[in-house]
Amino acid sequence: MVMVLMGILATVALPRFNFSGFNEVGFRDKLKATLEFARKSAVAQRRITCIALAGNSLVLTIDNVPTDAPGAGTCPRQLALPVSDSACGGPINEVCAPAGVALAGPVAISFDPLGRPSAAAAYTVTGGTSNYIINVTAETGYVR
Repeated sequence: MVMVLMGILATVALPRFNFSGFNEVGFRDKLKATLEFARKSAVAQRRITCIALAGNSLVLTIDNVPTDAPGAGTCPRQLALPVSDSACGGPINEVCAPAGVALAGPVAISFDPLGRPSAAAAYTVTGGTSNYIINVTAETGYVR
């Protein structure tokens, strides 16, 4: 009897739950963590880290040379993430939006070795009826 009732509830009630918004919130949190990782990597490695918006993804790179050396700021080397994003299909330095989620923001920003961004930035994660904004503060580089 209990199994029959659970079967009826599963077929009637489960489709009524609204699971939309999980992809947007999950990607927003992943994006925020990625920006914080780029900032902390710049401070820890004493190098400029660069973040580029490429379609619906962010690509992280880092300088080979210290800030005061010639050629600083070009960011030729990939900055590997602690865990690669399975939504991207392989790149170790890229975070991709899942299907149905759009990412908008500045084309490129960078963090200096003190963790300061090149400019204030706002990234917008959009999906369905949800909009989430992630801000990078100008002077401090804090991500919120």
